[in-house]
Amino acid sequence: MSKIITFAVVATVLLKSAICQPQADSASCMHGNSKTIKDCCQFPSFVDQSIMNRCATENPTIAPAPGVKKTEGCCIAQCLMTTLNTFKNNTIDKTALKRALSTSNIGSDRNFGPLINSTVDECVNIVSTNPAFKATPVSSTPGRAACSFMPEGFFNCFKSTLFQRCPAAVWTDSTDCKQLKQKSISGCSFVALMG
Repeated sequence: MSKIITFAVVATVLLKSAICQPQADSASCMHGNSKTIKDCCQFPSFVDQSIMNRCATENPTIAPAPGVKKTEGCCIAQCLMTTLNTFKNNTIDKTALKRALSTSNIGSDRNFGPLINSTVDECVNIVSTNPAFKATPVSSTPGRAACSFMPEGFFNCFKSTLFQRCPAAVWTDSTDCKQLKQKSISGCSFVALMG
């Protein structure tokens, strides 16, 4: 009897997590693009490359099989935010995040620096109030703690918003880039449009 109850609890948690998760990109986000985000907007790096390299090495990306819904957020994004001391107990520290990003390459950039604080405010608010990002993650690797959806959701929002507001001085004004920006505005993730 206890096995049945345990199974029911686990099944309920998994179902609840699957229902509440952020939506995946549609195939149309990745198809028909002749340009990538980097072709259209000249971004400086968002995070120091040594931190990015360490987090990528420690957290190899494990994508779900085609047609299988993700059960957790990106562990690299969580590692980045944890390393920057901006994410703890499934909560984003907005003040610490503004400070970290303002002193990074993108925050020091004369084109993007003025956009950092308002974009952080906007994206932390979106991620913190959306139940999909608060869904309980389920580890895709046995024996490893599951990674939150919040850091990945924040970085996608942050990068997408900066792309949509790309300053004219670093924007390539072309039909293809305008099409890519429109896809971003309509909900395609930053990662899907990177090419």
